[in-house]
Amino acid sequence: MIGFIKVKTKEKLLNNTLKLFMVSLTSFLIKSALIISMLFLTHFSLVSDILQSLLLIYNRLIVYFIYSLIIVSLWFFTLLFISGIKMGEKAIYFMQSKGSNAKFKYLFIFLRPSQSFRALQLFLKITILKVFWALFAFAPPAFCLSITLSLYFKEEAYAAVIYTLIIGTVFLTSISCFFYNCCKARYLFAEYYLCTDFEISVKEALRKSIDTSQGFIREGVLLRASLFPWILICLLLIPVFYVIPYTKLTNAKFVTFSSGLKENLLNIRVSSLLLQNEE
Repeated sequence: MIGFIKVKTKEKLLNNTLKLFMVSLTSFLIKSALIISMLFLTHFSLVSDILQSLLLIYNRLIVYFIYSLIIVSLWFFTLLFISGIKMGEKAIYFMQSKGSNAKFKYLFIFLRPSQSFRALQLFLKITILKVFWALFAFAPPAFCLSITLSLYFKEEAYAAVIYTLIIGTVFLTSISCFFYNCCKARYLFAEYYLCTDFEISVKEALRKSIDTSQGFIREGVLLRASLFPWILICLLLIPVFYVIPYTKLTNAKFVTFSSGLKENLLNIRVSSLLLQNEE
C-alpha cells in the first residue's frame, strides 16, 4: 500500500512540482510574516512611550486590560488568517492528489470569516488533542529519565543500574513515539473532510476522521516514517522545491486513497448484506 501510494504521488507530482512548491512557499512566507509582525508589534507596544504615558495618566489595571484586549484580538485575527491560508494549502494538495487541477487562487479560498474560523477551531482542537496524547504517551519515559538523572547525580546507584535505566528510557521513548504517532494519525483525515465539505462541523470532521482511520493507522505511521529520509535529504542538500511538495502530496494521497478504499469496503459490505437479506 505504501509503495503504491508513493508511485501514484509521483504520477500526480509530474509537471506540478513547481506549482505546488510555490503554493507551499507562499503559504510559509505569509504565515511567517504575520507571526513575526505580531511578535514585533507585541514587543514594541510594551516598551512604547505611548503605553508608558497612558500608565502615568490613567489607572494601570484599565490600561493593561485594554492593551491586552487589543493584542489578544489582533492575535486572534492573525491566527484566523493563518488558519485560512493553511487550510487553503491543504485543499490544493488534496485536490491535486485526487487528480484535479487545483489553481493557485484556491490558497485563499478559506479566508472568508466563517471558513477560517472553522479551520482555526479544527487546528486548535487537534493541537489540544495532540498535547494530551503527548503528555500521556511520554509520561513513562519522562518518569524513567527523571529517576535515572536523580540516581546519577546523587551517585546512589551502581553503573549497571544506571545503564539499565538508560536502556529502559530509550526503549520506552521508542514505544511512546510509535504510540503518539498512531494517535496523531487518527486526526489526519479531519482536514480533508473540512476541505471538501464547507458545511460539515469540526466535531463531525473529527469523528469521521477517527472512524475512517481505523484500519489504516499503522500504514499512516509507516508512511510518515518512510518520508523521514527525504526530510533529512532536504536539510542536507536543500532540494526543497521537490521534497516539500512530494512529502505533502504523499500525505494527501494517503488520505484520499484510504478514504476511497474505506468507502469501497463499506459499499461491498452493504451490498453483501442486501444480497443476504434478499436470499
